[in-house]
Amino acid sequence: MKDIRKQNIGIINNSNAIIINGDVTIDNQVFQDIKNTFFEILRGHFEKYSVIAVKKAKCEIEKCIKCILEKLLKEQQLCLIKKFQSISIQVVLHDALVGYLSVEDEVIKDFIIDTLIDRLKVQNSSSECSIINEAIKIIPNLNTSTSSLIALMNLRHQIVDNFSFMLEVYFHNLAPIVNNACNINNTDIEYLIQSGCTHTINGIYNIESFENHLLKQYDLFFRHKGDKEILDKFKLIHPQIMNKVNNLGTSMFCLNGHEQRYWQFCDVNSSLFYNRLKSRRQEYLIPLIEELKENTPLFTVTELRNYLCNINNNWNNVFSLLNNKKLLKEGLSIVGLYIGSKVISKCLHNSSLSISEISNPISL
Repeated sequence: MKDIRKQNIGIINNSNAIIINGDVTIDNQVFQDIKNTFFEILRGHFEKYSVIAVKKAKCEIEKCIKCILEKLLKEQQLCLIKKFQSISIQVVLHDALVGYLSVEDEVIKDFIIDTLIDRLKVQNSSSECSIINEAIKIIPNLNTSTSSLIALMNLRHQIVDNFSFMLEVYFHNLAPIVNNACNINNTDIEYLIQSGCTHTINGIYNIESFENHLLKQYDLFFRHKGDKEILDKFKLIHPQIMNKVNNLGTSMFCLNGHEQRYWQFCDVNSSLFYNRLKSRRQEYLIPLIEELKENTPLFTVTELRNYLCNINNNWNNVFSLLNNKKLLKEGLSIVGLYIGSKVISKCLHNSSLSISEISNPISL
């Protein structure tokens, strides 16, 4: 396996090598060429800054370059460096660098770098290119409240297709975003609308309440736990209910509670689960699952809210926010979905989704 922890970028012919994050050694000439390109793109802006401001700006740009190279190396995508000479990339790079210098929030700076790297990966003529170009213009204008708002709105669109025992961890790990819900106000909502991150739903139809969204999209998870005695009796009558139902070789149930007295479904969404069963030619199990679901009633709206508020009481603010009359008429545009998914991925320390995955509502 290739060791990427210690690598040279370029051919080192002198002792002027630059160390990035203690692991990456890059030839000084390679680094200088990239730096000169970045500085040349910003030359017109530097002429408007004071001497002290220019000095600080150049230090920030060097830090930006090192971060870009570090991330490209981690993804084994160093070949993308050559794209910095492309005219179309340099137009986007100008917007990204101006945005990078205009913000002080290190998290937003990191978003800008990640988005710029996404732009390097796509073809110039693709729709993905246009989406990322727009995102690069918007992201520098986000703050903690607006980035949290767009992430929370994103929760109404995508489904975490995961095992049920992992979903509670997911809700726990959203705490940094959830905790900001109480700070989001009408100005933040208006900004996202005007920035092009949303689209208005016309007519009499609204987006369903956040509670109803969760109950529909996580209908196998937000249920009362089943008594193991009922499951054992059911297995005697229908032993095929314990057949393996996924590529991991596991069944559709997991046991929990004191001495494993209770069970719940491993999957979180009936539609996703049934589609997988059909692809595995196990559709004969679906009527049995429907019969078992009768023994584990779906949560009520109140029970759902109580469940999440027991994890973090600030979920109460999330429900109030997402059920806001104004937001029930606003869905996220594809640009908003792209930005929202990146905020969530950053919060969860996961790799971000591609735009094709984001445009599929069953993808996160």
